[in-house]
Amino acid sequence: MPVLLAALAFATIAGSPAAAFAQPRTAAPPARQAVAPDAGAAPAGTVCEGLPVRVAAPPAGDPRDVADVCEGARHALAFFGGLGLQAIDGLAIEIAAQLPAAAGPTAAGCFVEARKRIYLMPFRTFIKHKTWFGIPITRDLYRSLATHESAHALAGCHFAVADPTIQAKEYIAYVATFSMMPPAVRERALRALPGSGFDSEARITPLLYLFDPMRFGAESYRHFRKEGNGEAFVRKILAGGALRD
Repeated sequence: MPVLLAALAFATIAGSPAAAFAQPRTAAPPARQAVAPDAGAAPAGTVCEGLPVRVAAPPAGDPRDVADVCEGARHALAFFGGLGLQAIDGLAIEIAAQLPAAAGPTAAGCFVEARKRIYLMPFRTFIKHKTWFGIPITRDLYRSLATHESAHALAGCHFAVADPTIQAKEYIAYVATFSMMPPAVRERALRALPGSGFDSEARITPLLYLFDPMRFGAESYRHFRKEGNGEAFVRKILAGGALRD
């Protein structure tokens, strides 16, 4: 569904239903040359080295974008790997000059569930928006954008319920995003979005996400870090035992 009333928000477009604190690598991984797509898959693109991930990009695009997107996807896979979960179908990612219309005008990226495909704007477009999470946009944050949308796709493989709530989807995606940020970037973002974290599951509402998705993300991460939450709470969400309507 499109995100409303939020600058540079993420979007997960509804379709068919579908704590490890490992630190990210600082250098983007090498990537192997394009391969032909499977029938119905994304356009031919680069297969990220050692990953079940294909990234398609415009011919005149910046090759650093593909490397950064591969690294962001690697971070999402590492986060889910810490939960003992893996990609089921692999990830198809497209760097697109224009996102699907259903994503809305404020989206920087989206995961279209019905197509099982992730779309991200190029870095040169992303950086025009100046800030994200209240801090200047950098390639570190572009990798985090890729992590967020990859986390949506990976969570979609593992929800035990057919209709997870928006707060369930976004909690997991934001927790993965913050967990895998470089520590200095994460601390800057958290300082820009002060808070103490959700004090109960009941406070993790779709209303806050719709009106202030960046704050929802920061508060979700702080809640995740609290004793008694962490990986166990993420597994509970995936099993349908938390953040249900």
